[in-house]
Amino acid sequence: MFRIRIFDLSVCFAALLLAQPARAQAAPEPSTPVSSAWVPMTDAELADMRGGYLTAGGVVFDFGAIVRTYVDGALALETRLTWTPTGPITEQVTGDLPGWTTLIPGQFGGLDLTGLPAGANGLVLTDENGSTALVHNVLNGQLQNMVLNAANGRDIRQDMQVMLTLPNFEAMQRDYSLDRLGAQIGQDLDWGSIQGYGR
Repeated sequence: MFRIRIFDLSVCFAALLLAQPARAQAAPEPSTPVSSAWVPMTDAELADMRGGYLTAGGVVFDFGAIVRTYVDGALALETRLTWTPTGPITEQVTGDLPGWTTLIPGQFGGLDLTGLPAGANGLVLTDENGSTALVHNVLNGQLQNMVLNAANGRDIRQDMQVMLTLPNFEAMQRDYSLDRLGAQIGQDLDWGSIQGYGR
């Protein structure tokens, strides 16, 4: 059995050595400037190609997220992100809490809100307990749920729900299981053949 393995390894090594000179002697393909090889796509062509994400394996999936912030047990701010064929769509809902105002970047109630990312939305509450800012940012490739708090005695809870939809997931999973079963059978047959050589 040891001699068979050495023979198999030496055959593989010889095949690799023979393939190297052929690859090294192959003439390089002439380079083509990008400007003459590619033609820009029209907006209509691009519009037909949008929608969901496409992975390297060609699997299309949809994405969405819901970001929520609760203050003292009540919903204060909810932001929904849905990825559509035309791009991201956001929707923001505010709770019915007294004293809240729309977030404006800058100094507000003792809070420094100048460094917030572009596209961030939220609410600010200033009362006898202090100031609290709730910030949601679901654009520019980010999912952020931030609280800037200078108040005392507030019960603040945040949650984020991310949804990923894989169309035909059951069929994909079934095909993957069948592929794995076929690969395992192939490995078992190979192992049986190797065991047969040793006898």
